[in-house]
Amino acid sequence: MFAPLDWIILGLYLLLALVAGLALSKKASSSMESYFLADRNLPWWWLGTSMVATTFAADTPLAITGITVKQGISGNWFWWSWALSYMAGAIFFARKWRKSEVLTDIEFIELRYGQGEGSFLRLFKAGYMSLVMNSIILGWVFRAMAKITTPFVRWNEILSPELYQGLLAHWPSILLFQTDGYSAIANMNHTITLLLLFAGVVVYSIFGGIRGVILTDLLQFGMAMAGSFVFAYLAVDYAGGMENITRTISQSSPASAAHLDLFPDFTTTTISLFAVYFLVQWWSQYFSDGSGYLAQRMNTARSPEDATRGSLWFVFANFMLRTWPWVVVGLVTLAVFPMADGSATDLAAHCQELAATVPQFAPHDASIVCADPEMGYPILMKYVLPVGLLGFVFAGLMAAFMSTVDTHINWAGSYLVNDIYLRFINRTADPKQQVRASRLSVFTVAAISMFVAGQIGSIEAAWKFLIALAAGMGLPQLLRWVWWRANAWTEISGMGASLLLTIVLYASYPYLQGQFGWGELQAEYALLFTAVGSGLICILVTMLTAPTRNATLDAFIQKVQPSGFWRGDSRARAEFYHDCSLWLTGNVAILAGMLIPGYLMLGRPGAALVCALVALPAALFTHRLWKGRP
Repeated sequence: MFAPLDWIILGLYLLLALVAGLALSKKASSSMESYFLADRNLPWWWLGTSMVATTFAADTPLAITGITVKQGISGNWFWWSWALSYMAGAIFFARKWRKSEVLTDIEFIELRYGQGEGSFLRLFKAGYMSLVMNSIILGWVFRAMAKITTPFVRWNEILSPELYQGLLAHWPSILLFQTDGYSAIANMNHTITLLLLFAGVVVYSIFGGIRGVILTDLLQFGMAMAGSFVFAYLAVDYAGGMENITRTISQSSPASAAHLDLFPDFTTTTISLFAVYFLVQWWSQYFSDGSGYLAQRMNTARSPEDATRGSLWFVFANFMLRTWPWVVVGLVTLAVFPMADGSATDLAAHCQELAATVPQFAPHDASIVCADPEMGYPILMKYVLPVGLLGFVFAGLMAAFMSTVDTHINWAGSYLVNDIYLRFINRTADPKQQVRASRLSVFTVAAISMFVAGQIGSIEAAWKFLIALAAGMGLPQLLRWVWWRANAWTEISGMGASLLLTIVLYASYPYLQGQFGWGELQAEYALLFTAVGSGLICILVTMLTAPTRNATLDAFIQKVQPSGFWRGDSRARAEFYHDCSLWLTGNVAILAGMLIPGYLMLGRPGAALVCALVALPAALFTHRLWKGRP
């Protein structure tokens, strides 16, 4: 439970976020472009920081703690490889998005493909992204916040017994936030907490629009990052220092010692996983071209140059600044809870032994970490952080949660209003009707996401399932920017194929598993199956269907000036090849530089020096290429 000082800190933060939203409500109400794009007048550092704050959700430190505990540091290559996607968004597409001057990335579809099949794709994708994909993403974010609040917020002790029991008895079960493994009381605690957070986020998001969202993102990013570093430092101190942590993990078992390696032993299995990460996963992401809320941020920039600079700052901060505090807490969890990696065959015996070997923790808390390593993050907060700092760090996680939720509901709301309501239902809506519809859409998306959250178990599993489900969107979204032959059917067939292949794979795998004795389906191989399968299908469909009309293509080229392979355009090809070089050297600089703090933390200065000798020349060469852009 929180002390009074912790509650005061939380209250002040929530009040500040609400005031920011209300203060900007008048400005946001002036037009759709003001509500969703802040009049396209934001500097690069503002929009880039907002991108970082949004991708730092409450689920992120929990998922990375779980990955580090179960798979070791090298397990994080699953998401470190996303640098290739984010760098592509910054180098190839950020300035092009800003030049397109669309309100949403879904509106871009008709700009690129024209009406007809382009209009159908715009309508379908707006509904699919806002109500299906976005709800799954927000669902696991809400789920993460429920996990974080579990050790701290117990409404059955805060409220009077009569009031709480009355709520528990009369609350509709369909609206109760279900949490596997917890009692009805715990579920009711989660429900009350999330409803209050839901109310706070929705209020300032509805009234402040994207300006309110981005302004609070700046505060939220600062709090969340400061809280992460403070918590990681104190957690290491609590566990006896990094040297003691690494020694404890190394001495636990040979399997645990491998958790300290930044690269895995390159067996056939791990080589195939890395091949999926770096040869398939980066281009099959549903945000492969910076789509979604990233494109929305790029379109708030005051110039194409600001869009690119902000995107590059996002890539740097996402991997160079944010990685290690969460990985460190994962290592502390593994050291303090010596069987937290789930190596025992009998889970019940595993939990009992873990509770007995960690006497300073309540047996129930030790069992929670044993059954769900992602809970190591909030459980350690409970024991490591003193009064005041606990409130601050918790407020930082709440800030991370709120910055992600407000972005996603604003972004999804823009689809519902701009790409469905105004495009297909009411084209003559006046500005007041538009803003009113925008606010209603924001509320609707948030409410649906709350319901979806109750259906999600593991955050990491939800991450990986969504990546497989959306794998067919990545390649078509890249092709539409660089190849004149891509058409609306390229995207339609890619999306449909990945959806169908994912359903078939997950439905048939239990049968195949029983017939052939296969192990558990790895999400990375599910991604490979859906990404490659849907990629081949979309290319085949592209070649069998007619290209986009010449007039539409000519208007698109004149407005956006894309790079790549456009009939007879040597300038576009030269720019594309130059950007490929810039993308390659930028990735080397980021990924090699990211490893330097990790090796220093583990007491391996020689390896850190090697990474520095790779990262520095790559960064200098990237800068030189940047200056010479055509």
